[in-house]
Amino acid sequence: MSMTKRESLRLERRANIIAVARELFLEHGYAGTNMSAIAARLGGSKGTLWSYFPSKEALFAAMIEDTTAAVRSQIDINFKPGDYLENLVRLCRSVIDRGVSPLGLAIFRVINAEGARQPEVGRIFYERGPKRTQEMIGAYLEKAFGHILRKTDFVKAGMVLVTLCTSGSYYEQLWGVAPPATSRQKDADARLAAEIFLRAYALEPEKWLGESVLGPKVVEAA
Repeated sequence: MSMTKRESLRLERRANIIAVARELFLEHGYAGTNMSAIAARLGGSKGTLWSYFPSKEALFAAMIEDTTAAVRSQIDINFKPGDYLENLVRLCRSVIDRGVSPLGLAIFRVINAEGARQPEVGRIFYERGPKRTQEMIGAYLEKAFGHILRKTDFVKAGMVLVTLCTSGSYYEQLWGVAPPATSRQKDADARLAAEIFLRAYALEPEKWLGESVLGPKVVEAA
């Protein structure tokens, strides 16, 4: 069934509200943003804004859902027959790219700043962001890599993989103590995360790893 012009305009208006709300939430945080300020920037009435979203929390949730859905759509879960390690590296690189993007860093900074004072902010973000991302990656790992991995909780494995991806220069950038990572740094972080993951979860890790980025094995003395 085709969408009516009225329905199309309403969806367009809703998307515009979310975009403006995102700007203000990222500029001023959750506590520092109110519906009046959002309505003022939109150039409309608070009544119109409330007709789309009944509360600031509902609008924040919609903004997080819209933002994280866009991020998830750019994560590489398209398995290409061949090298399992390279497929995993591509996945890790796409996670890193999203995490250290200006938008990704800005969202995490807002959540980190507000989470302790506003627990609902952390809950909304987790349920619509990281949790769904981990579930998506877990389902991909089970489907594409399940036969080469140990039997495990694949959603938790997805969480582990995302954590490995963000253990490189991510936190230094989040805290503002390092410049943006170069493409070479992100490639290295992605490969390291993929290799550590396979070493931990693969049934026969040496079969898939090839030359290790961790360096040669330490041979114990007899």
